[in-house]
Amino acid sequence: MAAFDRTVFVNCPFDDRYAPLLEAAVFCIVYFGFVPRLANERLESGENRLDKIIEMIRSAKYSVHDLSRCKSTSADEFLRMNMPFELGVDFGMRQSGNKPYNLKKFLIFEETQYDLKKSLSDMAGQDVEHHRGDYELVIRKVRDFFRVEAGISAAGPSRIISDYSTFQGWMIEKKIYEGHSEREALTLPTRERIEEMASWNIAGRPAKFVPA
Repeated sequence: MAAFDRTVFVNCPFDDRYAPLLEAAVFCIVYFGFVPRLANERLESGENRLDKIIEMIRSAKYSVHDLSRCKSTSADEFLRMNMPFELGVDFGMRQSGNKPYNLKKFLIFEETQYDLKKSLSDMAGQDVEHHRGDYELVIRKVRDFFRVEAGISAAGPSRIISDYSTFQGWMIEKKIYEGHSEREALTLPTRERIEEMASWNIAGRPAKFVPA
């Protein structure tokens, strides 16, 4: 288990529409040397989901909470309540005053500016970032969050976006070499994708995959 101050809990949707934003955020987290924790990182069906999430929240000094699914897009669509619920658990832990949880820091996303003022008025007074469904904006704001709140040395957003594109090409080449189709390489389990991001970092962020 990574140390508390190097771990990041990621609370977001896990559907196909959100996938590009999730991968961009997770890439940044790994790129900066942190360890992301996500509810879908393990596939064991016997685990109690809430117990697993609480364990992850406890493990992480930093959290990225995306509440962009706060309004329906079609008739009879239900709002996604898991994300605000998990933010509430995280907030409660921080407000407990118990160490080290009182040191927790949050990056909270909405899709369009001021959405949460309409749907979650208790968030009034909190700094909330909007991403407009743009993965490049996610990269910029995750980068800025860790640069300021974790005090890390960070390349500029344009460099990170370029490196993200390089990583994707490297990973697809690697997975095809290992016996995946290109389609399969793009739909790997979350834990496997995170491991490939870390491997690419350790390898010196190469431009192309070269078999050993």
